[in-house]
Amino acid sequence: MTQYNASINSNIKEYLNFYCGLLSEPGFAVLLKGQWGSGKTWFIKKYCENLTNNGHKYLYVNLNGMTSCSEIEEAFLQQAIPILSSKSMALFRNFTTQALKNVAKIDVNGDKKDRGTLNASFTDVSLANYLINFDKNILIFDELERCNIILSNVLGYINSFVEHQDLKVIIVANEVELEKIPNYKDIKEKVIGITLEIALDFEGALEKFITGVQSADVRHFLSDNTINPRLLL
Repeated sequence: MTQYNASINSNIKEYLNFYCGLLSEPGFAVLLKGQWGSGKTWFIKKYCENLTNNGHKYLYVNLNGMTSCSEIEEAFLQQAIPILSSKSMALFRNFTTQALKNVAKIDVNGDKKDRGTLNASFTDVSLANYLINFDKNILIFDELERCNIILSNVLGYINSFVEHQDLKVIIVANEVELEKIPNYKDIKEKVIGITLEIALDFEGALEKFITGVQSADVRHFLSDNTINPRLLL
């Protein structure tokens, strides 16, 4: 990564430190944008380590391929209560969720009204809302552009955490893809207050690729024999 790019990403980290450290509710989400391959996911995962080191609690979810808000909450639930991620607990989760649906409904808007371009309606009772204490958590939503939920619905759902639960929210996405969706800018302005662009991190992307290789021998070979990324920039 060039010194200029490193400076940009360092400034982004400083702003996130400020945002996550606010004592009052910011009332808006932060969007970290960047092209595919720019190292956005690598950046945010490294930043999660920073959050942990500074005593912050966070929940992270990758939205890639998700088709419903209940899938998102399932991911939150399994992070908050790891034992629930086991196969033996699946029947319990299904039974409990269904029981909750039979006794109540949740309208995350709180006003039971149509919000036009930002559809925040979420009628299924969430088991996560009963079992997870979201207070003081920072919520991180990665790969928004790869989510299979209608954009107005997923951003409406995310907005419920910002507007009604007063949480800090970080969204990571390739905004070029999102801008292809009609009315994206109108939907965006209801949720996102600050947009920051991640600078290309070739080294981080390469390291992410190498660590993702299953074979330890191949990982070691790539680590020992890959050309210095700085020579390619």
